Amino acid sequence: MSKVKKRVRPTKEQAQELNRRLDAVVEAGHINDLYCNCELCQALAEQAELMGYRTDSTIKRPSEKWDRRKQEYEKKRQIDAVKMANLAGQGLTSAEIGEKVHRSKSYINKLAKEFDIKIFTKKRGRKPCH
Repeated sequence: MSKVKKRVRPTKEQAQELNRRLDAVVEAGHINDLYCNCELCQALAEQAELMGYRTDSTIKRPSEKWDRRKQEYEKKRQIDAVKMANLAGQGLTSAEIGEKVHRSKSYINKLAKEFDIKIFTKKRGRKPCH
């Protein structure tokens, strides 16, 4: 078995330096940019690697595979939403729609909320006596 490198607790000075670099990145406005190669972000990554929070200080772009997967997932969700809307128009409940589309009831309810699809529910209670 290979030994796992134990992370050493950073000193007070290292923690202050990391916070200072993090503040500089926030002031620069690079909060939502995960793959930024500017000097501030690179310095923050190197400091984090020095302290043991990261294993590699170089910031790499992800492969296109994840973008393709995300697009396929969104396409499947849209197809499911169209099928679900057609079945909901026929008056089926979410459990019945889930059986027909081969999806779970919670997934059907989540899609219904997202795409504003009205799903009917069976009426509960006593039957009228007339």
